[in-house]
Amino acid sequence: MLQIMKQVVCSLILVTVVGVNARQGYDVEEIMPNRTHDHFELKWGPHQPFILMMYQQTTFSVEYTLYCNHSSEKYRLGVFSKGKKVFTVRQTDSTIISCGNATEILVNVTDGPNVLPMGKDASTVSQPYHVIHRMGIRGNLTFNLYGELIGRTFLAFELRKLGNMQNNLSVEDYSTYHVVVFRKMGVLDTIFRVVIYIFLVFVTLAFGCKLDLGVVKENLRRPVAPAIGISCQYILMPLIAFGIAKLVIPEDHAVGLGIFISGTCPGGGVSNIYSHLLDGDLSLSITMTTISTIAALAMMPLWIYTLGQVFINELSTDTEMNIPFLNIFTTLVILVVPLLVGVAIKYKLPRLTKILMKIITPVTIIAIVVLLSVGIYTNLFIFKFFEPKVILAGALLPYCGYVLSGIISLILRQSWTKVKTIIIETGIQNQGIAILLMFTASPPPDGEIAAVAPIASGVMTPLPLFLLTIIYLIYKRCNRDKYANMPKEDVSKRGDISLAVNGDKTVVNGKMEEKPLREEEDD
Repeated sequence: MLQIMKQVVCSLILVTVVGVNARQGYDVEEIMPNRTHDHFELKWGPHQPFILMMYQQTTFSVEYTLYCNHSSEKYRLGVFSKGKKVFTVRQTDSTIISCGNATEILVNVTDGPNVLPMGKDASTVSQPYHVIHRMGIRGNLTFNLYGELIGRTFLAFELRKLGNMQNNLSVEDYSTYHVVVFRKMGVLDTIFRVVIYIFLVFVTLAFGCKLDLGVVKENLRRPVAPAIGISCQYILMPLIAFGIAKLVIPEDHAVGLGIFISGTCPGGGVSNIYSHLLDGDLSLSITMTTISTIAALAMMPLWIYTLGQVFINELSTDTEMNIPFLNIFTTLVILVVPLLVGVAIKYKLPRLTKILMKIITPVTIIAIVVLLSVGIYTNLFIFKFFEPKVILAGALLPYCGYVLSGIISLILRQSWTKVKTIIIETGIQNQGIAILLMFTASPPPDGEIAAVAPIASGVMTPLPLFLLTIIYLIYKRCNRDKYANMPKEDVSKRGDISLAVNGDKTVVNGKMEEKPLREEEDD
């Protein structure tokens, strides 16, 4: 009996002490016997990332609940970027929370380790729970995030307890949430793409006016040069791309896949422009571009589903390669339809043909400069992804194509005009197809990041040709008399050797020979 009375007295004293502490500092031991609950809660969907647009600021408001142990406690809630620097926190990046303003909060607590939110349907809960009173603070933290660069990273919320002694800080809670930064297509991007299509249609139409159907027919009848070019395009380039991806960037499978896809693409329409500017065989260039674009419908899937599987298997299972057949067909239409219109103009409207022939070169040069400058400006952000290895891989692909295809063409004894054309056709590829394919292979913004490799290759490809074109045009300008005597078009064919007549001299592949075409008979 005495023992029971002692226990009752001790219990009363304990209750009194706890009550005093609760009134003065509401000790959490009295109001919450289950201490497995969270000390700090944020109401933001765990599966819902923060969505940002590049170069735009977005305001977010997150509701927080802080449970206090004592009224004298103070905390600092900070917000900052963790991982890749794809966004910055602006304005409100931290706030001070004082437990002196705490109020009672009703909380559903289970007998297990989890805290259930208020209003949870009891029928869905397997563990028993009960409602308790807790002292805490609820509020909203408002902050601004500014998208700097496309990508994925984390937004961190850090709760630090302000120490009473020496003002030291201790981390009480740490939470991270996904952040995804997208790039919104701007007006300048749309205008840029429209101008590109208009320019390509115009140039292809003008080339149709210059196209020699006899030369095209001869190339198809004796397809030595086209066969060399297509072989370099769809055998040499994919193997070069595979080797570069494995040797230069073996650890980055996404970039390696982008480089390999670039090596399987058909020839680009820009190759016809450089063939024209560098006095290559334009008819051969157009023939090769058309054939390679048609062949891409079969050759790209062949390479992607054979050697390409080496890279795809190394990536996540989310990667799906869908060949952009519609884009390839669109490229073919843009190439063939204006070309046929140009051929019709050549035979039906000779005056218009002369005008187009006069303006095609200056218009092409101006357009290339404008498109390069505007294209770089609108996609300037992509250069932030250009690591040295990515630049090296992007440059090696076309440059190795230039050199090796040129060596092969010379070994097979092609004329210098055709060698130039094959070099240009092999090295310049339609990187737009590779970029589109990488865009669709992974969800954004991962697809845009994976497209860095073909973009790097597309940027590095025309640089040497552009410099050579400037030097060559200056050289021609300084030697007008020499190039004024060059024949405008071939008048006869003998195998792969081009012949033309200039007075009483023979022009063989553009070189003047002193030997007359025939010896005059003696009277």
